Amino acid sequence: MAEPVSLQTLLTYLTLISVPVGVFYHIMTLRNSRKNQELQLETRQAQFFIQTYQSLVTPEIQRLYGEVLEWEWTDFDDFAEKYYKKPSRRGEWISTNLSFDILGLMLKENLMDPELLFKMEQHGTRGGTVLWYKFEPIIREMRRRENNPDLMKHFEYFVEEMNRLRKLKGLSSEWAPANVWWFEE
Repeated sequence: MAEPVSLQTLLTYLTLISVPVGVFYHIMTLRNSRKNQELQLETRQAQFFIQTYQSLVTPEIQRLYGEVLEWEWTDFDDFAEKYYKKPSRRGEWISTNLSFDILGLMLKENLMDPELLFKMEQHGTRGGTVLWYKFEPIIREMRRRENNPDLMKHFEYFVEEMNRLRKLKGLSSEWAPANVWWFEE
C-alpha cells in the first residue's frame, strides 16, 4: 500500500523542481536582455550612421568639398600662403578633412560598421579617399613641421581601411584623381 505523501516531502520536491525552473527563467531573462541590448546598439549605430551621412551630403558640404578639391599649389609653402594662413580657407580645409578624421576614429573604435562605411564611401565616389590622396603630402609635411605625428591619423586609418576592404572584395585600390570629370563645369 502506498504511503501518503507528507507535507515535508511535497515541499522538498517543489524546492527541487523550482530551483532548476528559476535558473532556467533567469538564463532566459539574461539572454533576452542581451539580445535587446544588441538590438539597441544596432539601432543607435544605424541612427548615428544616418546622422553622419546626412551631415556629409548637405549641399553646403558638397559645395565646399568640391571647392577644396579644386585648390592648386606648388609646394607646402605655396599651400600655406594660399589657403592655410587665411582663416576662412583654413576652416574649409579643416572642415572637409576633419569629417573623415572623425569617421576614421569612429571606425577604429568600432563605433561604425566598416562595411557600412565602405558602402557609403563607394556610393560617395570615394570622396574621403580622393581627398586624402590630394592632401596627403600637405598633411605629412604638417606632421613634420608641427612635430605632430598624430595629425589626421584617423583620416589616414579610414583610407587604409577602405583600401583594405576594396582589396578584399577584389576591387582596385587605385584612387580617382581629384580633378575628375564631375567637378568640371
